[in-house]
Amino acid sequence: MALLQRVAHEQPDVEVIEVTAEEYEAAKRRMLDDLGVTYDELARQAEERRFDSLRHRKVWLLVREY
Repeated sequence: MALLQRVAHEQPDVEVIEVTAEEYEAAKRRMLDDLGVTYDELARQAEERRFDSLRHRKVWLLVREY
């Protein structure tokens, strides 16, 4: 994980962090494991627009593929 830049103009405490594809996939797996769902199960919840919790919806917004 690499710190790309510190945004200094309007919000001096904002950091932009770049992660590798491997780090992203590991984080994605951890989030899904913590929720106790698979990607496909979460995608189904999104399709039905009925998430098990707000946390499920937030994770979906982070991991969905466009």
